[in-house]
Amino acid sequence: MQAHHLLVFLFLCVSPAIAQSLLTVLQENGFTEYARLLEGDPILSAGPGLIVYSPTNSALVRNENSTVARRAAARANNQAGNSFSCVNATAPVWVDPSDWYDSQRGNRTSRLFRKQRTSGGSVYGTLLGDPEWVNLGPGRNQTLVEKTVSSSSQPLVFSGLGASVSIIASDIPFDGGVIRPIDGVLTLPRNLSDTLPFLGADTFSTALEKAGLLSDLDNRAAITVLAPDNAAFKNVSGLSDAQLAQALAGHIVLDFPAYTPMLKDGHTYRTLGGDNVTVSVRDGVVYINDAQILAGDALIKNGVVHTIDKLLTTTPVTPVPVAAGTITKPLSRMALVFTVVSMAVAFRQWSL
Repeated sequence: MQAHHLLVFLFLCVSPAIAQSLLTVLQENGFTEYARLLEGDPILSAGPGLIVYSPTNSALVRNENSTVARRAAARANNQAGNSFSCVNATAPVWVDPSDWYDSQRGNRTSRLFRKQRTSGGSVYGTLLGDPEWVNLGPGRNQTLVEKTVSSSSQPLVFSGLGASVSIIASDIPFDGGVIRPIDGVLTLPRNLSDTLPFLGADTFSTALEKAGLLSDLDNRAAITVLAPDNAAFKNVSGLSDAQLAQALAGHIVLDFPAYTPMLKDGHTYRTLGGDNVTVSVRDGVVYINDAQILAGDALIKNGVVHTIDKLLTTTPVTPVPVAAGTITKPLSRMALVFTVVSMAVAFRQWSL
């Protein structure tokens, strides 16, 4: 975690004693365009304990939705964007299923929610609860992911459509929390079907649609999608539609948006296909089974997408038609043996 973040909670504790309001501090520190965008917005009275990701004037000028001509027409979207840029730093967010243990009996019966902050980054709950932009389950607002990556000298904030912006300066306190300056405008999350083409995963999107899964995944709550990029499908052949559907279902983790700061070495997750996938972290690189995460934390309205470099090789299961997220019963033992052999050959072809 960056040094300026170490002071954030101290700022949040002492900020109520600071007299200056959010608008005043924005204006005095040169964020005049964002201050104008916030005028009359409900988040101005949403403190205390806020982190407000504030774009610079030049970032807002570059963004087409920030022009004066479009502000009135896009007021609802602007307010959604403002809520998405504003974090309640003390609000609990998701807990990994591996941490759902009953504190008294030691079994997995209780979801003990706590805020996720690790050396790999932070997952924050925002003020955005509009169902047009979030479908993470009852009472759950949209999230933001902030983390440091090797390709950038500054911490990045990840948002919708695989976009990210850089944090460019230290936190600035105001009476309801802190302002965290960024060099761009956060992109509101969209559906999975809208997002995959932006991630270079068009082939995966087409395959999901052909298998009858895409519409269902657009409407499920709280999912993690492990999306092989287009190159991963280059040598795929020899699978029936049912086999492909079964394989694709193994790329969907249900009931938990596994943002990368929450991924821990050795953790396993159940997929839509009925298999388990396992996280491994080697030299700071995250793998899901034998697939490397190439780009993580593309936020969608109902979870998160990680782009991976190959189709997952999981324990083969009986290839049966998958529709609306339903896996039917296995075939006979003889048919199962035949299927396992066929799937093994097919997966070997994919990896060549």
